[in-house]
Amino acid sequence: MNRREALALMGGLSMSAFLPTIAQAQGKAIKLGYNVATLANPFFQGMTKGVVDAAAKYPNITLLNTNANGDANTQSTMVIDLINQGVDALILNPINANSIVPVVQQANKKGIPVFTLDRGSAGGDMANFLETDNVALGREGAQYIIDKLKARYGKIQGNVVDLVGLIGTTAGDDRDKGFLEVFNKAAGENPELKLVARQEGKFDQETSFNLMSQIMAANPQIDAVFNGNDDNAVGALRAIRQASKNAPLDDPKHIIVVGIDGTAQALTAIRKGDMDGTLSQNPLTMASQSVKYVDQYFNGDKGSIPKHEFWPHILLTKENIESDDVKKYGLWAEEVAKG
Repeated sequence: MNRREALALMGGLSMSAFLPTIAQAQGKAIKLGYNVATLANPFFQGMTKGVVDAAAKYPNITLLNTNANGDANTQSTMVIDLINQGVDALILNPINANSIVPVVQQANKKGIPVFTLDRGSAGGDMANFLETDNVALGREGAQYIIDKLKARYGKIQGNVVDLVGLIGTTAGDDRDKGFLEVFNKAAGENPELKLVARQEGKFDQETSFNLMSQIMAANPQIDAVFNGNDDNAVGALRAIRQASKNAPLDDPKHIIVVGIDGTAQALTAIRKGDMDGTLSQNPLTMASQSVKYVDQYFNGDKGSIPKHEFWPHILLTKENIESDDVKKYGLWAEEVAKG
């Protein structure tokens, strides 16, 4: 799906498009178990709000809302507990694609459909896996940096840092896969384009701050940083400021910083001109669609539910953040802040 198609989809569908009709709301009663990887990440706060708000619109859905607090073992225990409580369906946001497999398989054996949201499972059967095309996010992030460097230097060159997300998650792994695919091809054709550091930021601000500080100490010249998500980017920005290496967007000394997600901190940094861009997802509409699929599984045509689906995304920059296209897509972080 290209950006125009994505905007047409998002612009044509308000949140009401993901909510039930009266007929749907009168279907089979569903006990729905939900487990999110963590609520320390703003994106997952938005996703959880999307699940909770959407489920509340279905009188036939009772939601059991749980949070794994970033621990894969805790997540497995919680999901097993949901299964033992007799849930009819599960929406899972796995911490690790491999560690979640046994509980997905356990749900499969009991005939409980599993819907995975934003992150998938490496095994077992999923009724639906709804995510953003994370490989595409990585590719687009790499191309954005390459284009910026070419505009700055008149040719493709520069020292680039890759702050990877959380290794072992489908989102973290796929974003890095896409980034390296495009970057390595360009570097092979342009020897002055170099990847000077690649470290795991773990989708964490403090980890990324410490890593970026160390990387800058070892590499006096840094031109750009690709970040697995916006928390990585915010941590990198703090390190850049602390090292007094922050400069305006149009300054040749400016370190290009691009993230992923569209969090409130990223939006603020973009508007201030500290951060160049973020590839924004929309966890509110993603989550609402997942809940809709759960109801459809029991009360509609479950055969038409896609096994794997990519949700639209959009690049946000200072140039377009106030544009009509972005308003149509939605700034989820601002919607969450409104309550």
